[in-house]
Amino acid sequence: MGFSSALQGRAAHEALLNRQEAELKLLETMKRCLIQKSKCDKEYAASLAAVTQQGLKVDRSDDLQGSHITRAWRAFMEELEHTAKQVKANAEQLESVCLDKLAHLYQDKRRVRKQYQEEHTKIATKFSHITEDVARKKTEYQKHLEYYKMLRGRFEEIIKSGRSGRKLDDVIDKYQKACRKLHLAHNEYVLLLSEAAEIEKDIRTILMPGLLEHQQ
Repeated sequence: MGFSSALQGRAAHEALLNRQEAELKLLETMKRCLIQKSKCDKEYAASLAAVTQQGLKVDRSDDLQGSHITRAWRAFMEELEHTAKQVKANAEQLESVCLDKLAHLYQDKRRVRKQYQEEHTKIATKFSHITEDVARKKTEYQKHLEYYKMLRGRFEEIIKSGRSGRKLDDVIDKYQKACRKLHLAHNEYVLLLSEAAEIEKDIRTILMPGLLEHQQ
């Protein structure tokens, strides 16, 4: 849980992406090195095989039959031949097994990185949208509040002056409408703030930790 809780900032997000990218580059380097090693091992095995083939020709001479040196040389050549076959077999296994597993690991890493980026973008976009909605609703609420204050001031001035008639009725009508719009904007703003708080909490405690747990 410590891992997922500690990596929710922008800097940590970028650091995680950099780590994933560095691992992919490392896997690419490993692949090139292993391919080169397999090639070198095959060439080495072929060279050893050629040496043993050349060395065993000496043993065919009738003059060397029963020679202890010949037996020792044959044993050495046979060991060298065995080594050549073993090196070749290891090189082939490196190609057929290790490189195949490395390729699958590379594809898995790429897939995980892509999924992480996509999911992180979705979460960030969701939070960005609700943040923009809150900012827009706040601006709307402030405009209604300023308009309400202006009409209340005019209403209080007319009341103090003791005037009546159509102008007073018009101000009262506008003032009452402004009150209703202000209350509506206030309620919508409060509800949106509550929704934003819930979304932020879900992102911080559920969505991001769940996403980051898969990267651990």
